[in-house]
Amino acid sequence: MGQQQLLLIVLVSIIVGISSIVGLVLFENFRDESYKDIIRQEVLEAASFGQLYYGKPTALGGGGKSFASISMVDIQLDTASVVSTFEISERAVEYFKITASPKSDLDDLVLVVYSNRVEWE
Repeated sequence: MGQQQLLLIVLVSIIVGISSIVGLVLFENFRDESYKDIIRQEVLEAASFGQLYYGKPTALGGGGKSFASISMVDIQLDTASVVSTFEISERAVEYFKITASPKSDLDDLVLVVYSNRVEWE
């Protein structure tokens, strides 16, 4: 083979290697964002059930304008899913916190649920 052909083979190998690495990094980032989206959706759905619980009278199984005794059953959220584990990390009269701990190496997501809004920590 000629000098140019060897140089071309080396150049193509380098370009293919760099492209593969970039593709894997992008795939991992998209996967992590997908996991976060799934977790956010599950937590926001649970938050809406929590707000319904807050407004429902205690005689009907609600909180009677309090989140102090809310449970995972009340917000219809399992403690574990395919991508995360969930817990109610803090309860108070005015709010409660749902903490999602992803099973991958992502940071925990914490949602504070009030009677009329939600806030991410």
